[in-house]
Amino acid sequence: MTQPSSNVALATLLLAASNPARADDDPQGTLTIGAGFSTDESFIAEAQVAHPDLFGTGQGLSLTALISALRQDFVLAYDVPRLAPGLDLHAELYDHARNYPSHTRNALGGALELDHALSRSTRIYAQYRIERVQVDPAPADAVARTTMPPPELGTGTRSWLGAGVEHTTLDMPFLPMRGTHLALYTEASDDHIARIHGELDHARPLGPLTLRVHGHATLVHAAGGVPLSERLFHDGRADVLGYEIGAIGSPLGETAEAIGRVELELPLVPCAGLSLAGFANAGYRYNTDAAYGPVQGLLYRSVGASLIWRSPIGALRFDFARALDGERGWVFGFGLGGF
Repeated sequence: MTQPSSNVALATLLLAASNPARADDDPQGTLTIGAGFSTDESFIAEAQVAHPDLFGTGQGLSLTALISALRQDFVLAYDVPRLAPGLDLHAELYDHARNYPSHTRNALGGALELDHALSRSTRIYAQYRIERVQVDPAPADAVARTTMPPPELGTGTRSWLGAGVEHTTLDMPFLPMRGTHLALYTEASDDHIARIHGELDHARPLGPLTLRVHGHATLVHAAGGVPLSERLFHDGRADVLGYEIGAIGSPLGETAEAIGRVELELPLVPCAGLSLAGFANAGYRYNTDAAYGPVQGLLYRSVGASLIWRSPIGALRFDFARALDGERGWVFGFGLGGF
């Protein structure tokens, strides 16, 4: 299913098409328009039209579009609460495009998800999705620069069956001040590709400071080798600050990654939402398929400081990161929104 957009600040306009005689009973549809900017994605534009209660049935329908220099996402989603006792249904049709240094990946498909709430903060879910994937190598021959045979691109139709568990008590999705988020998801495809992914976010006050810890890890495996379309790539400042997209790892990607970040935020002018943060990042990437490059791992780390302004239009981050591996020096990053 779709994930929350990063580095996007949203301005919301509520549109109500209500019966004047029952204005208090009629739900409102929403039109949400957002814009953002980051040094990785350049300008980001997002729009969503949604209605949470179609014709008074309690069912929701939404159409979301997001466009940036790196990705283009279009999602039509349909939600049916209480489809059966204890079960909610989420269905969507999507068109996702992502530009990588070595190729462009386009996925057109659909997904069905059944959710069961264990508590107000914890849910389990099962998901089935099917998609048509198209992979187009970049004209800059990043794939051809390797001395290995041409890799399998992974173009074709592929279906996935997966399940996961999620627990969250975060007070806000971006730059939280307190709470915990834990997620674990695993899935397998009809052509025997397996993926497992885990996430951890934790925030807590330490006197005047706020401590934030983030980690995520992914492993992808296939007996005959993981095709290019399903491999893992460094995601720029969203993974490890100080290393741009394409600056780390093989142009053909890896099959395992682990990312960690710890950050301490100190309020400078609390009434204005201005803070200073210090951070340390680390990432580890590993390739297990010899057809895509050396079978080896790569560790990369950075430290730095950020100026954070929680402005009326969203959180602005000005990051100064020092890469500790290689001769990269200081790197400046800017984002309107959060990770």
